[in-house]
Amino acid sequence: MATKNYLLVAAIDFGTTYSGYAFSSREDFQREPTKAYLKQWVDPVSSMMYNKTSTCILFDESVNFNKFGFEAEAKYQDLIMDNEHKTWYFFRRFKMTLYDKQSSGDGWLIEDETGKQLPALVVFSESIKYLKLSLLEEAKKQQTDIQADDIKWILTVPAIWSDPAKTFMRRAAVQAGIDTNSLTIALEPEAAALFVKHLSVDRQLHGKCRDLIRTFAPGSKYIVVDAGGGTIDITAHEVLTDGTVREIIKSNGGNWGGTSVDREYLDFIKCLLGESVTQSIEQNEPQVFFEVCREFETAKRQIKPQSDMKFNVRIPSQLGEAYANLNPGRDLKSKKFVFTKCKRNVSISIIGDKLRLAPKDAEDFFAETVNEITRHLENLLLQNSGKGIATIILVGGFAESPMLTQAVKSTFSEMRVIIPHEAAWSVLRGAVIFGHDPGLIKERRSKYTYGLAVFDIFDPKIHDEKYKYEEDGEIRCGYLFSKLISIDDPVTVGEYRKAETYMLTDIEDEGSIALFTSESSDPKYVDEKGCSFVGFILSAGHNFEVNEIFDVMMRFGETEVEIKAYQPKSNTISSYYLGQ
Repeated sequence: MATKNYLLVAAIDFGTTYSGYAFSSREDFQREPTKAYLKQWVDPVSSMMYNKTSTCILFDESVNFNKFGFEAEAKYQDLIMDNEHKTWYFFRRFKMTLYDKQSSGDGWLIEDETGKQLPALVVFSESIKYLKLSLLEEAKKQQTDIQADDIKWILTVPAIWSDPAKTFMRRAAVQAGIDTNSLTIALEPEAAALFVKHLSVDRQLHGKCRDLIRTFAPGSKYIVVDAGGGTIDITAHEVLTDGTVREIIKSNGGNWGGTSVDREYLDFIKCLLGESVTQSIEQNEPQVFFEVCREFETAKRQIKPQSDMKFNVRIPSQLGEAYANLNPGRDLKSKKFVFTKCKRNVSISIIGDKLRLAPKDAEDFFAETVNEITRHLENLLLQNSGKGIATIILVGGFAESPMLTQAVKSTFSEMRVIIPHEAAWSVLRGAVIFGHDPGLIKERRSKYTYGLAVFDIFDPKIHDEKYKYEEDGEIRCGYLFSKLISIDDPVTVGEYRKAETYMLTDIEDEGSIALFTSESSDPKYVDEKGCSFVGFILSAGHNFEVNEIFDVMMRFGETEVEIKAYQPKSNTISSYYLGQ
């Protein structure tokens, strides 16, 4: 990609629960790298100001974009109260639909809150378009002559996402009107590490200033835990002598973000109400559970380990009304215990509009999620590649939870744990820095085994009979996985790997040269467990000649993978990009 002197670097952090953006000029970055403008969003319900808005989008009956963020939430609740919501489309926390996306196929549909479907590309691209236009509006207030092509755009994605998921986000951004040549996909934990690395030593941290200096000293190793709403995204680096870093553990994590705590609480409320009341509310007043989650989202930040005060959270009055309607003569406030899904009797009291719980019972909403995170980290640090890691950098919105931070500190008491005061904004600010200075990562680990689907002459000693077929007078074995690189192999950023040579034998209507990934280090066939079809390196209508050899080379860029095919006979080159 050609370099250009952009006037502005703008980053969009598209989160599971909240989204936002930040930007800074070249001059701002040179003066203070961690300084960036963050948009302030007003929640019309609470009138409070936030640095991110809710990741919600609303479309009208004709599938026209209507509102995004807090405004979409407020408008949808208004529609529900007037019983006009059923023909509208409201999507919330839909980013997690990309978590398990393994193929690059189009025509993928996602469901809104009531089960109605729209193309995923429409939902994501309209969301990004709204954030892009809002950002341009804010940028023009500061630089009136700024144009879209004066901006370098950064879009953050979890490092643990699959290549097709990352590629999908680029496609959505391009459909939203962002020039692909001005767009870079940044990996969230890496962006956060870049922010922490640039923090000046006088910036307040949970930890001593000298810890920060030690963390980024040559030879030191650290692990970044980006605790977001949907996922926990983890990467680990070793600092090299020139200040750049190499990845020592390939990106990993799981779906143990803050929203999993919300689900535990909502399940608890449903146990409190009982099945019939729960179904009645879901069918007739779905906004009530939406409000339940909003109240908990705010209140859960007050849950701390070993607290001596009861946990109080507001519950909507409609819960009591629905309970009384379906349980004549009984009052929800008279309930003293809740029998949970885990077969436990939890003592409760309801006073006014507040549900009150013992501190330990409130802590239990976090127990499974926090245990998953700490167990996973313990396993990583026991690996050979995890030896010598001395620092945990904890960032993301969930990193502001005392339950998570205390669990990490107590489990890893012998390690330095660095939590920036701006933990929730570390990814966003780091993404802006990445746009100005992308050269932090020097060496990565391949997240998958990559290979091509090929055939060979059938050999009964080594091939499975079920892949045997005859064509052009030959007995062949199909579906063979021809490996380009193995999972966890180290790769130097920006360098092409040694070329592998193949023969192009036919042309399919949808494309040629099928690319696959595998979670195994040495797959034999492309349909084995853990293998996924990614796409065709050559799209339909390519100019490669049949029955001629071609070379395939891989290059791992700053955040993308390039697979380049070159055919000497036709002197034709084609590049296929993943997760760029």
